[in-house]
Amino acid sequence: MQNKLRTTTSHNGSFQHYFEANWHYWVIALLSLSAFVLLYGHKIINPGYTDWLLGKGDLSQHYIGWQAFKNGNWLFPIGLTDQLAYPTHTSIIFTDSIPILAVFFKLFRAILPTEFQYFGIWGILCFVLLGIFSARIIERFVPNRLYVIIASMFFVIAPVMLLRMYNHTALAGQWLILVALDIFFGNPTMSDRSAYLGWAILGVLCASIHLYFLLICGIILAGCCLEEIIRTRKLKRAIFIALSFLFAAGATVALLGGFSSSMSATNEGLGIFSFNLNALYNSMNFSKLFPGLPVCDGRQAEGFAYLGAGIFVFLALSVVAVATSKKVRAGLRARSSQIIAILAMLLAALIVSVSPIVTLNDKVLFQVPIPHKLEQLWSIFRATGRIGWIMVYLIMLGTVILSYRFINRRSAVVLAALMLGLQVYDLQDQLAMRHREFSNGIVFQSQLADASFWDSAAKVGSIKHVVMLQRFLQFPINMSWSIANWAMDNNLTLNDFYFARDNADVFVKSRAELIANPDASELFLMNSADVFETAAMDLYYYRVDGLIVGSVDPIPGQTAADPKDFLSDRYTFGDGYFISGEEKDGARYLNAGGISFGPFWALPKGTYQVVVSGDNLAQCLVKSYSLSGNLLHEVSGITMRDDQISFTVTVLEDTFSFEVYLENRSTGVTRLDYIDITRLG
Repeated sequence: MQNKLRTTTSHNGSFQHYFEANWHYWVIALLSLSAFVLLYGHKIINPGYTDWLLGKGDLSQHYIGWQAFKNGNWLFPIGLTDQLAYPTHTSIIFTDSIPILAVFFKLFRAILPTEFQYFGIWGILCFVLLGIFSARIIERFVPNRLYVIIASMFFVIAPVMLLRMYNHTALAGQWLILVALDIFFGNPTMSDRSAYLGWAILGVLCASIHLYFLLICGIILAGCCLEEIIRTRKLKRAIFIALSFLFAAGATVALLGGFSSSMSATNEGLGIFSFNLNALYNSMNFSKLFPGLPVCDGRQAEGFAYLGAGIFVFLALSVVAVATSKKVRAGLRARSSQIIAILAMLLAALIVSVSPIVTLNDKVLFQVPIPHKLEQLWSIFRATGRIGWIMVYLIMLGTVILSYRFINRRSAVVLAALMLGLQVYDLQDQLAMRHREFSNGIVFQSQLADASFWDSAAKVGSIKHVVMLQRFLQFPINMSWSIANWAMDNNLTLNDFYFARDNADVFVKSRAELIANPDASELFLMNSADVFETAAMDLYYYRVDGLIVGSVDPIPGQTAADPKDFLSDRYTFGDGYFISGEEKDGARYLNAGGISFGPFWALPKGTYQVVVSGDNLAQCLVKSYSLSGNLLHEVSGITMRDDQISFTVTVLEDTFSFEVYLENRSTGVTRLDYIDITRLG
């Protein structure tokens, strides 16, 4: 009896000790969870609620990517799916579907409902882990748990994270940066085994959440190795730390199929998706107090790094602390190896994020010439602005820590609370917008309105694959997501999707093979731009919901279209590409000097009559080309009137990106009503 009592007392003592040591982390987790629910509501936490994920660009990409991965067979490498690039494979990495969660939940697919999502759970994890790991770092320097709790909330609502959450959802996993910094600050006291294991686990997490974190945390890893060498004057541990991270990351990417997909490693846009030198104080209209500043290109939003009004005050106080306090400067000198490494990390992050094209506001200051090989390597991470997050989190950590060291304990807590209030006030419009967008229930309206047809098609047992003859994003975007969702709900594959990297060569090759050899397992989908492709395949065709649908066998209960319907097509404006103008009331208006592109018809080789109707057309420059202007087509018999342009064009080889280029060279406004095209032979 006495032994049992001692055991119970021991257990109670252990729990009491654990609670006394960690109660503030439970408070932080609860506050972080509360912040998430206040911002996004509770509905999106429900795994069965999926409508909020559809029709929303990248967010839909993540969800449909997960659905496809769940539906597909287990392959090796385990991250491959055969559902999105039929007849080839691709990796879950390239749909940004948070691969680590996708693989985990696929293990339970036998008991999961048809519609299941984990992105609400992911949001909660990000909020909680941002709070906990920021607190772990701050607590290394601040012996005041109340201050630590308040300071951690700045990281939970960090603008750089909020911008990504449910936009580029995997990139909201910025707690990985704090994990890397936590290991960096703890490295001097960690055993070799703990250091190697810590960096290896982080390598696995970065590779299985989003590949950009490999570069971001890799820069912090380099800083950790530099600090180790400066402090110990030895290389061995630094080398093994680096190898632990790199080997674990490389093995994880390989296991997820990152090296087994036919995706282009590089991408265009280096120097465009970059960090503007005003980024840390440019709110980009994210602030109630500070207006947005100009940038060179709207795509520099990838380098968004606004700190917030509360952090600005902490930053000013930190500068004063370093300049005036001997105690603060002495503390910095005591950690000289870490300070040198931090400065190196900041410099590396700045150089990489700014890119070779250095900008301030809307001006290009200068461009650094770099070798082609380096440009190709750099272009793997073309959205360089994201690397600036290292600067954001180091500045946030530094300011809340230095400010505490400068003033007394009670004043620091009061100041932190006031500055948190200021931060929330500064961000209130963005916080309220997210609440309105996500807290209310959403019902997705599919563009596949003819339920009778689509139900009939889904029930044809022989149909297993959906083949789109245009690229996924060349369909009207809501139609693309409707098609993808219908396919996934009915366990059908797609031959193209919205991927994080391009696979154009694979698409073109497989498209030609599918057109040449259609079979009963394939359902062909075309928009009106593909109307002339029907001549290349002997199929039953149906016009439904603005699409042309073809199948080898007839769809039961549905009436096929007359082949004569596919000898001509009319393109109407309203959702296309142009420069200097607007689209309204079903027409496109071009200002003086304005240019119209499109409509990206798929044309077999042959001769066609093209007629452009509108107003003030007589002075327009007209061209006809494919492949974004790289392949010009011969134009003849052109007639120019104010209300009409007519010409004949000869297409020598099959193309799926035929455009009519129109440039308004008058001083007035040109109106484009529609473009008619008829096949002549």
